[in-house]
Amino acid sequence: MSIKNYLLQNEIPTNEWLTKDDNKEVIRSVSTKVADVNNLSKDEELTMKKLIDFVVASQDEEFNYEGKEDYLRPAVGLAAPQIGVNKDMFYIRFNLPNNQIEEYAMINTEYLAKSSRMAALEEGEGCLSVDEDKHGIVPRSWIISVKGFDWLKKEWVELKLKDYRSIVFQHEMDHNIGNLYYDHINVNEPEFIGEDWVVL
Repeated sequence: MSIKNYLLQNEIPTNEWLTKDDNKEVIRSVSTKVADVNNLSKDEELTMKKLIDFVVASQDEEFNYEGKEDYLRPAVGLAAPQIGVNKDMFYIRFNLPNNQIEEYAMINTEYLAKSSRMAALEEGEGCLSVDEDKHGIVPRSWIISVKGFDWLKKEWVELKLKDYRSIVFQHEMDHNIGNLYYDHINVNEPEFIGEDWVVL
């Protein structure tokens, strides 16, 4: 399917959209809440559509192939500050077996609870706003409960997430409070893993 058939807005996603971690004014700022989740402004609506389009395009192997001049690093999620907008919004898209897709277009997301037990990805984390990957283990809560407005469903949702889903949500939620994954890496012992941590 041609990329233009699934885009929600008019521009072809490009790396030029991305805001990097050297732009501290945007990346390190706390995002403002969306005032009316049921009636987004034109700019807010465009922001969400661009987040979705970028992630979907980055996962589209026909459009986005290795060696392409403007190759997009495949993304699982993207938060509004990463495209230069300090609004509390992000989009996440998981590819499941049998070509199933699980996606969330979240606005004004907040934690309801976090487990004290930690989890981490064995390979560490990466980020489209960080050009040089910082190596180290990134501790996250193993299980989280969050609430937020899902733009795709047009309703408030409460989600209980664990393992990889939980880590991805925490990564994106961090962007909206000005944090990056490498802030969590143990400075003195980057590969540190606690005894009871869940390693994925």
